[in-house]
Amino acid sequence: MIAHWDDLIGNPQLKPRFSNAIGQQRLGGSLLFTGPPGIGKRSVATLLARTLLCERSQPKDMSPCGECPACAQVDAETHPDVIRVRKPDDKTLIPIDLLIGAPDVRMQEGFCRDIRLSPYAGKRKIAILEDADFLNEEGANCLLKTLEEPPNDALIILVGTSEQKQLPTIRSRCQAVRFQPLSNEQAIQLIIEKHQIEAGNTDVQQAVEMATGDIPVALRFLDAETREFAKTLGNTLSKPAPDPISLRRLINDRVEQAGKEPRVKRAALRDIFSICIQHYRRLVRHEASHYQSRPITLARLDRSVRAVRELDRMANVSTLIDCFAADIAAGTTGDRGDIGS
Repeated sequence: MIAHWDDLIGNPQLKPRFSNAIGQQRLGGSLLFTGPPGIGKRSVATLLARTLLCERSQPKDMSPCGECPACAQVDAETHPDVIRVRKPDDKTLIPIDLLIGAPDVRMQEGFCRDIRLSPYAGKRKIAILEDADFLNEEGANCLLKTLEEPPNDALIILVGTSEQKQLPTIRSRCQAVRFQPLSNEQAIQLIIEKHQIEAGNTDVQQAVEMATGDIPVALRFLDAETREFAKTLGNTLSKPAPDPISLRRLINDRVEQAGKEPRVKRAALRDIFSICIQHYRRLVRHEASHYQSRPITLARLDRSVRAVRELDRMANVSTLIDCFAADIAAGTTGDRGDIGS
C-alpha cells in the first residue's frame, strides 16, 4: 500500500500528471493503466481514489491524510463510492455478471450500473476494474457505452499489463496512463521496503533478475519453499552429468504441486526454467572469470532459454519436460527446428 505520492517507487511522472489534471478539473472519464505486473498500478489507483475522497485534504493538494474515515474505507475496500471488480481466483476471465448483473437482474446491479449511481458520501464515484487483460469480447462490449459516456462525477480506471491486450474499442475509449518498467534497483527497493521480504539484497537481486523485473514472479522466487526447491535443483544441475530421470522427476513433482489448472502448471514450469537460466548464467560468468569457458555450459544455458520459448509456443508440458531433462543431461541445445528458434 502506497501511503503518499512521494512514496511511489519509479514512475515519477505520475504525480505531476494527476496533479495538473486535478488542478485544472480535467480528471474524469475513463483511464487505462498499463505496465508490467507488480509495479504499483493497483496501488496508484487506490492512492488516486484516496486523494479524491479524503475528508481532510483537498484533491489539488495531492496529500491524502490516510487517517480519516474516507481514506480508511478506501484502503479497506469498503468506501461506498469506490467500486472494485477483479477476476475471481477460480475463473479464467472476468464474469459478465460482475459487469452487468446476473441474467435475471441484468443492468440492475454490477459495475456498469453502480458507476451511474449518485455518490453516497463523497463528491464523485470511482470505479476500478482490475485484471482488464481478462475481459473477453462479450465483457468488453458491455463496458463500451459506460467507458464512452461515464457520468460527469465519475472516474473509471481499467488496470492491465499492455494496451495490446485490450480490444481496440476499449483502447479508443480510454486515456492511456503508461507505467514504465522499474529498474533492477527500484524493483529491489520495492520488494524490500513495500513487501517487507526478509531476504538479503543478493537473494532479492537474483530473484529480480530471474523474474526479468516481474515483481509477482520475483516474490514467488523469494518464497522459502521456492528457494529450497531452487537449491535442490541447482545441486542437480551442478553435477557434471545430471541424471535425466532424477531431473525429470524433480521438475514434474514441482509442476504437479502447483495445481491442476494448465495455466498454473505452465507458470510453475516457466519459473523452473528461469531458475535454470539463472544457474547457468552464473556458471558461465564463473567459468569466464577463470578462463575456463566450456561449450557444454553454453549449450545448457541455450537449452534453458529455448525451453521458455517452447513453453510460450504452447509445447506439450510433459513432452517438454522429458526433452529438457534429456538435453540438459546430454549437454545439447535441443534444437529441433522452428519451435525453439
